[in-house]
Amino acid sequence: MADREDRATEFARWDSFSRFARHVRFTGRYVWGDEERAFLETVLATIHDRDVHFKEGRTFYRAQLGVDFLDQKDEDGNWTGEEIVGFGAKRMKPLTDRVREGRANPIGIPALYVGTTIETAISEVRPWIGADVSLAWCRLVKPMRTLDLTQGHGRTSFAGPVFQHVMGGPDLTPAEKEEAVWIDIDNAFSEPVTSTDDRADYAPTQILAELFRSAGYDAIGYKSHFGDAGEKRGFNIAIFDPDAVEIVACAPYRVESIKVEAKQNGNAWSKASD
Repeated sequence: MADREDRATEFARWDSFSRFARHVRFTGRYVWGDEERAFLETVLATIHDRDVHFKEGRTFYRAQLGVDFLDQKDEDGNWTGEEIVGFGAKRMKPLTDRVREGRANPIGIPALYVGTTIETAISEVRPWIGADVSLAWCRLVKPMRTLDLTQGHGRTSFAGPVFQHVMGGPDLTPAEKEEAVWIDIDNAFSEPVTSTDDRADYAPTQILAELFRSAGYDAIGYKSHFGDAGEKRGFNIAIFDPDAVEIVACAPYRVESIKVEAKQNGNAWSKASD
């Protein structure tokens, strides 16, 4: 029993998440060995200072590509044109009979993905210039306990003590292994998802999301790779119970610009002159 307790409070390796991810993607999602079970136990045991509590009434934003058009008529019933409006409230939540899988939910089990800013919500649907988007205001109808998965965003686990260890340096302390693993977990949730992704890529974060939900969390929050730059960049929230929010308004938006910033991070090759 003592060995089990010790194992549950210290990760076996600095790359424990990567090993777990490989197992559930390529070996067995539903059949785990001692290593995978120990990893999940340790994840729960090492959640520190990550609780965020949102109060009832807090507003988030959710976007979907597309809008509706309503016919307009004059007093005599003659058609005068169309009005562009945002989708209805039902359309702005996951369709119960057509739930697609996402970073935090398997197929068939809905989760509501929202953003903390309008820009973040719209950016997450990958719009193009000129795209019409429906933007909904989502208000919490009850308090929500959220797990903060933003702390390791943009950092790499393969740095500092880990790099020195891999290069033959001293063994890592439990705290150093823990920091490296949680950096990998945080980044796994914020990694951009595309329609061409292998669905097996979802398995590691889906399992962790189910683990967090079973531990009493109502949602998880993670960084966005899109939207405003720097500290202004918003957050994404994956809410496990879509009924925890009500759609109080929805408006049509049209994307007018998409800002791309790039910085060269390596040397260029050049063709030798004859």
